[in-house]
Amino acid sequence: MATEGEGQLSNDSTKFDETDLLKQLDLQLEELDDDEFQLPPVEELPTLESILNENDPASVSDDEISVPPPSQPKSSFSNDGGDTLSLHSRGSSESRSHTSSTERHSAGGRPRRDVQNKTHGSILRHVMLKGVATQLISAHDRVGAGLPTTMAVGNIICIGTSHGLILVFDPMQVLKFCLGSTQLGEQYGSVSALALNQDCTRLLAGFAKGQICLFDLTTSKLLQTISDAHTPYTAVLHLKWTDYPGMAVISDSGGSVFELSIKRTMGLNSNESRCIFSGSRGEVCTIEPLLMSHFRTTQLVEPIILAMATISKVIVVSLRPQLKVLFTFLLKASPTTLPLLAWQFVIIQMPDGTRVIDPVLAFGRERTVLYYQLTHGSQEELQFVPLQKTTVNYVMQGLAWLNSRTLAILDTKEHLHVVDVKSMEELETVDLACLGLVYATPHFKAIATGSNVSKAMALAGERACYHSMVNFGSQVLLLGTKSFQVVTVRSWEDRLDHLVRGGHSREALQLALDIYQDKAHAVVGLKHKKEKKQQIVQEKISVLLAQYLDTAMDSLPDRSNLSALTQHYSQVVPLCVKVAVGSGLEEVLFGRMWEIFSEDAISKGIFLEALEPYILSDQLPDISPSITQCLLSHQESCNRLEAAEACIVHLSVTSLDLHQAMTLCWTHGLYDAIFYIYTRGMKDFVTPLEELVTVLCNAMNSGNALTKSQVTLGNKILVYVSCCLAGRAYPHGDIAEQELMQVKHEVFKCLTSLHSKNAKASETSYPFLRTLLRFDTREFLNVLALAFEEAEFTTELGMQQRQRVVDILIQVMVEGQGFGPTQLGSLFTFIARQMSKQHGAIAINRQLFDQVLNHLTTGDSESYHEERQTALLELLQEGGLAHYPHNHLLEKARQAGFYRVCEFVYEERGEHEKIIECYLEDKLRRHQVFTYVRTVLSSPQFTDLHAHKIQQQFIRHSRTLLDIDSSRVASLLLTMPRLTLLMNDIVEELQGDDEHLYALLHALFTYRATHASPGARGGDLNENPLTAELQEKYIDLMCKLNPAQVYTYLKGAEGYRLEQTLEICKRHKQQESTAFLLERAGDIKGAFEILLVILKTKVDDLLRSLGSDGAASHSLSLGHVQAQVVKLVRVCQLGSSQLEEDGRREIWFPLLDALLATQPPLIPYPKLAQEMRQMVGHVVNSMITHVSLPAILERVMRDPGYCGGNFGQIKHLLKGMVERYVYEETLYATVVRIIAGDQLRYLTQQHSQARAPLVVYSTTCALCHSAYHPSSKAVVHSCGHSYHAQCGGESTSCVLCTGTTEQEKPSEDVKANDTAPEPAGLDDTQLEGLRRVRVLSSGGSKLHFIESLNNPRSSKGSDGSSQASVRASRSLSTSQDIWHSENFALKVTPQTQDFDIGEDW
Repeated sequence: MATEGEGQLSNDSTKFDETDLLKQLDLQLEELDDDEFQLPPVEELPTLESILNENDPASVSDDEISVPPPSQPKSSFSNDGGDTLSLHSRGSSESRSHTSSTERHSAGGRPRRDVQNKTHGSILRHVMLKGVATQLISAHDRVGAGLPTTMAVGNIICIGTSHGLILVFDPMQVLKFCLGSTQLGEQYGSVSALALNQDCTRLLAGFAKGQICLFDLTTSKLLQTISDAHTPYTAVLHLKWTDYPGMAVISDSGGSVFELSIKRTMGLNSNESRCIFSGSRGEVCTIEPLLMSHFRTTQLVEPIILAMATISKVIVVSLRPQLKVLFTFLLKASPTTLPLLAWQFVIIQMPDGTRVIDPVLAFGRERTVLYYQLTHGSQEELQFVPLQKTTVNYVMQGLAWLNSRTLAILDTKEHLHVVDVKSMEELETVDLACLGLVYATPHFKAIATGSNVSKAMALAGERACYHSMVNFGSQVLLLGTKSFQVVTVRSWEDRLDHLVRGGHSREALQLALDIYQDKAHAVVGLKHKKEKKQQIVQEKISVLLAQYLDTAMDSLPDRSNLSALTQHYSQVVPLCVKVAVGSGLEEVLFGRMWEIFSEDAISKGIFLEALEPYILSDQLPDISPSITQCLLSHQESCNRLEAAEACIVHLSVTSLDLHQAMTLCWTHGLYDAIFYIYTRGMKDFVTPLEELVTVLCNAMNSGNALTKSQVTLGNKILVYVSCCLAGRAYPHGDIAEQELMQVKHEVFKCLTSLHSKNAKASETSYPFLRTLLRFDTREFLNVLALAFEEAEFTTELGMQQRQRVVDILIQVMVEGQGFGPTQLGSLFTFIARQMSKQHGAIAINRQLFDQVLNHLTTGDSESYHEERQTALLELLQEGGLAHYPHNHLLEKARQAGFYRVCEFVYEERGEHEKIIECYLEDKLRRHQVFTYVRTVLSSPQFTDLHAHKIQQQFIRHSRTLLDIDSSRVASLLLTMPRLTLLMNDIVEELQGDDEHLYALLHALFTYRATHASPGARGGDLNENPLTAELQEKYIDLMCKLNPAQVYTYLKGAEGYRLEQTLEICKRHKQQESTAFLLERAGDIKGAFEILLVILKTKVDDLLRSLGSDGAASHSLSLGHVQAQVVKLVRVCQLGSSQLEEDGRREIWFPLLDALLATQPPLIPYPKLAQEMRQMVGHVVNSMITHVSLPAILERVMRDPGYCGGNFGQIKHLLKGMVERYVYEETLYATVVRIIAGDQLRYLTQQHSQARAPLVVYSTTCALCHSAYHPSSKAVVHSCGHSYHAQCGGESTSCVLCTGTTEQEKPSEDVKANDTAPEPAGLDDTQLEGLRRVRVLSSGGSKLHFIESLNNPRSSKGSDGSSQASVRASRSLSTSQDIWHSENFALKVTPQTQDFDIGEDW
């Protein structure tokens, strides 16, 4: 709404018509002072044609849209694309990063950019359209046009004002039209919504009072004024044209959406509207149609799709060809936030690898943004596919697409965030607080029409700015109260140049590299395929790199300052190398860059070291040999030999100086490089093996321990042999397919050769094989085992080679000398595995079988125990069992601890019961015996004979099984029927062994308690084998072995016989357990006496501990006393409900006396005395309910500890009694007040009902169905029934509702005997009211509850006993339960003195 000053301006300008206003605006614009408004001079104005033909930068994805996709793309709407228009201005002011804060604010509301992100550079370009802003301010100040309220952007800019004017500007910011007038504004209100059609020839304008005007922008004429297109007396919030000719969509402040069709028939303009969505089902806040015309170059018949968002839901419908709901989504957020919608066409990668161009709807609310793809389903039906859901850390109020990869989000603090859609990384943030953003709050609140909107719409509309942030192509236009700005994404070149101009050349190079590698975000302006784009960016990088090199070399520090010089080169050289390698500028890297940096020793070394990571990552496989020479020399001089070796094996052989490289490798032992140069450069796989094995052999023959380097050599030889035999190149890569078989053959031939080349006479046979076996027998045999897995060794010739290798190994190791038992064990393990894998293919003599068995089973240590056992087991499983006597094999296996071998033999012999012994003797598999027993007894393939043998083994080894896991023993006994029968036998077996028997019974009863079915006492186990005798035996053993748990077990257990258990506890002198059982048996006094004895014992312990100085012992003894007092108080309270007054005194007073007797000895200990007095107070407060107060007070005052002291010693007792009195008095007053309130409410209700008129619904008697006669007497009830008095009687209750007539009612005498006596002096209506109160009280009313409380307080034989009995008979639950419930308490109850007791007590 306009301000008061604006209203004055509006009134003063009513004399102007539209033509005069336009002339006045032109006159005022001519008088503008350039200095005042900081308008820069413009020598030559750009033409409209030049602006429209200007290249519009688009993102990489947007540019790809212009490339025609494959024919008939699946799930695609369109294949074509179009350009967008860039808005530029006469005197446009672009914000620069070097502009100071003062300059920005003085520039009139220019946005402030946050600290620039050096990773992405300056992405946004901010342009303030000063021409438009200046004319808006002038129109407001001088003509009374009002403040801007809304805008629409196309090839022109239309801005509506609060006084009903619409200012139309061309792209050069020249005021083209001024539509409307201030008189129109007074009649229609402010402009609330604008909409331009596709060719910008028609403008729809909505107003705050609900009118809609259609203007012809070619002639500036008003074509139509529409007043009945939407809900009356509501403001127009949104106007949107659709792709359908002449069809627009309207949203009003009532939350409804309408379709508006504008036609011209026979020279006359007409319009029709229909309701699409009613605001009664949810108020729509924003609408957004999908405009296919923004994507297609030609008009085609497409479905018209509209997205709507209510306060809590997003709804998408199709308007053409038929109205249909396509998608709904619930949005939950704060009621102060509005939903946001935005469409964009995006290239989407499909699962099958194809790419489609589909529209994506981005919608969100508060902090959540969701993306859904609109595509064609399997049956060509439109469907929405979820793509992504993201969350931001600010509250959103505006949303717009900059391109298909970038989103602009405006938050409630008026900060514009540029976000990458895929990663949701925030690229840049701009502060727009100084813009003075325009809000549409008055329109959402419908102030112009009387604020007839819902509270939800008014609350959410506080931050409505849908028309203040409008996207046009890749630009976002922002409307402020006195400013108009455009935010657009810079082109990639502009971003790079902007960084360079700001002195951030390093960041520019990094950004250029990211663009080249397609890692940068928000990249626009590259309209080519990938190869062409990389070529363009590469050229730009080359230019930037040259500039950076020139600048860096010009700014060199003094050469005498080596530290500064090194630091300078360390910053410059690695970046240059990184950019040159990453962008493929190798000619620059090894050309000009090498020339520059090689002139200085420092820069040369840094340059060479900078090449290393790219060589190791195989980005630089080919380097000039001259540079490689320098690199290796530099690494050797720096003693970086490992780096040198790593570089050699990653460079092509043509890049190396072989003489230099081989000299370096042999000098420093770079064995990987030696293998690499021989195999890759010379294609020789045998020579390096022979030479290096000879080196290893000489080292081993020297008699000295191998050095670390020599051990490394041996390990690398083993890896090299393994790679060659497996077809892989060493140290990386693969062997060429055409060379593979030859390499394997040559390496295998070398290993098994009888002598080496130029062998001496003293050389032993098979030198290479022997050397590797001596170095590491086990690992070399593993290499051979892996080689034998290749396909070449599975053929007939391969099997012969395998046999030959085995024979050679036996000849070298078994028949020769120099190999120990461990090495021979590894050999026999290898032979056993080969025999098991190729049954019958490996032939060895019988004597060797015995040697294999002896070596595998007579290991001198536990080393490789499992491996030896596995090898023997595999040999036996593949037929080796036939070569050994079973008994001899079992004996050897048991000696070696090969219990899995024994299990295999027993299973082959069918002796399944002996397998149990194998499990029990095997320490690693002892727990698996239970699974085996369950499997055997559950499997139908085992006979009853097998089961019987298993049962006997189970009984025989029951002690061992209990030691392993008693709980699993219990599980088997209680769940396996064949073992349940053994329960008594096992118990008999364990007689005399109390510990194992107790463990068994404990596991059984624990398992039953934890696995019992809900509601069952003993569980659902087989015939409940756990008898009462077993449970009593268990309790007896528990008393012996674990007496501390007896009391806890008895409290939670069930099923034991009370008398027998009591006798057991007495025999073992379990006092607490005995007291508990006596309490359960009903012998309260017996339980009390035992607990009292325990209390006195603990009190004596406390008094004896007084002589010691330890405070901890005092606290522990006091805790025992406190815990015992709590138990005694509970027993006394339970017994008091069953005893008379004298009996209650007999249990309460001894407890009180026991505590009072501790007072004199504790006088020297104030703290303990205080704790004891608190316990006395607790007992007194607990017994007040059960023993009369005078008796308690007399008992206390007679005690020497209180009678001879001062008032302070008995203060807490008296205070507790007084508080109890106050509590009972308050309770009594509360009861009286509740009863009186209930009676008053009921009588008031009855009085109201008695005075209420009775309505007769029928003119006939409900009993005899005859019409009423004026002389007849009728009875009418409040239920609506009426009948003759002679038919139904004159009872106060309806006979139709109660089902009894006057004649059927019982006599008054009988009725009097069945009901309680009624108070005298009441009439029939009052008596009926009391009767209804009593009926209602049986349902749990306040009266019923108070009666329940009152029953236990009334004395037996008192005058109210009969009434108490009547009330008790009506209660739903016994009064004793209500009164003595531990949870019963009122808020007014006095706080009793209590003390802390630990869980252990």
